[in-house]
Amino acid sequence: MNINYILFWLLLPYFILASSSSSSFCNHHDTSALLLFKNSFTLNTSLYYSFRYHYWWLDDSSFSSKTESWKNGTDCCEWEGVTCDTISGHVIGLDLSCSNLQGQLHPNSTIFSLRHLQQLNLAFNDFSGSSLSSAIGDLVNLMHLNLSLSGLIGDIPSTISHLSKLLSLDLSFNYDYNYQRMRVDPYTWKKLIQNATNLRELSFDGVDMSSIGESSLSLLTNLSSSLISLSLGDTKSQGNLSSDILSLPNLQILSLSGNEDLGG
Repeated sequence: MNINYILFWLLLPYFILASSSSSSFCNHHDTSALLLFKNSFTLNTSLYYSFRYHYWWLDDSSFSSKTESWKNGTDCCEWEGVTCDTISGHVIGLDLSCSNLQGQLHPNSTIFSLRHLQQLNLAFNDFSGSSLSSAIGDLVNLMHLNLSLSGLIGDIPSTISHLSKLLSLDLSFNYDYNYQRMRVDPYTWKKLIQNATNLRELSFDGVDMSSIGESSLSLLTNLSSSLISLSLGDTKSQGNLSSDILSLPNLQILSLSGNEDLGG
């Protein structure tokens, strides 16, 4: 057999690997969605000082403009804050916490088209009093969602209950400059607790839960096999937490501070 023929087949995998490494690995749709998302915001490198006033433990090194590394014509899987599936090239993780993003999080934002996302962290940005879009419910593969300290206000959409795979959900400490906050109504709360039955960490500190009564709070017993951390500080909650909730078998962290009308 011809030696050149044998060498060709032996070296073919390396040629394929070299060819694929020189081209973009990231899914084309996801690249476009990320670039459009980036361009919908301005970068405010002084955001650190706004947060530093209230959160003393932050330091300047916590903040960086991650999206500056996002350039057209480059592989988005190499961009800062982006994680891709190694087979499909779809974006499955996006960590833009402390990224100096400022502007409106629009209802039709392209971030909601990243349907393969499993982790999304937009904490410590300034979305300028935006409301969370009902399109959040389209990200049905999310397991970790962190939108804390991002300037979101208004009603939490009921579609958040579509995120049945959630393991952690943090919507805490969202206020605008007029101290308006996020709100959750009984229907949305009920659907979320009933559907996201694998929740391990739930943080709603600062969310207005004044319409959530004792019977709605008792739904937390549905998470008895999974819930490890529950934080409901300063939620305007009223009534009493049942002993069933206070004694959830896996609960390790419980924070109810700042609720004068909530008893146990």
